[in-house]
Amino acid sequence: MTQPTRQPETVMDPTSVSIAAVYADALLGQLPSNPEAEEVTEELDAIVDLLDGIEGFEALLTAALISNNDRYEMVRRIFHDRVSEVVEAVLIVMADAGRLGLLRTLRRVFRSKLNARQGKLEVTVISAVKLTDPQREHVRAALAESLKAEPVLTCRVDPDLLGGVVVHIGDNVYDASIRAELKSVQSRLRRDIHLDIPHLAGQADGAT
Repeated sequence: MTQPTRQPETVMDPTSVSIAAVYADALLGQLPSNPEAEEVTEELDAIVDLLDGIEGFEALLTAALISNNDRYEMVRRIFHDRVSEVVEAVLIVMADAGRLGLLRTLRRVFRSKLNARQGKLEVTVISAVKLTDPQREHVRAALAESLKAEPVLTCRVDPDLLGGVVVHIGDNVYDASIRAELKSVQSRLRRDIHLDIPHLAGQADGAT
């Protein structure tokens, strides 16, 4: 059987994130047990896998020509007894509001909020080449020691880095790549040249 192909993560629209956060907070509020909440993240992952793996499924759920009432009934038929009651309830509410297009964003926001509740830090590591499993573990252990928290790693590849890594922790970026060093050198050169211009201009004036 062909495995679902996950769509690449993209920068999320702030408005979509805000709306999805409302559903994520409501969902998480019904799940005081972290293990139960982890099961819900798996359910949301499975739903997104369906969106990726069944051609036309996402378009059907979000089709503008379908009334919200019909969408509501469709969601009940598709997901009833196939997901937990709490997930089914959120899906129905989203369907009734015409918000099923936010399922991917909901999955990501819910996971982020659960990680925060568990004291975990989401960390994105971007490297010039794909990290091996031992390298990933080394990075994870180093971050855990430095941050005094459990990092949840997402690793990506950017060949333009030339070497080194870029680490995103929340809104903070820690750049240890060769590209960053090259930019730093370029900045210093531009600054030094700019500072030298008045001096050179004065010498030229004195020569005339």
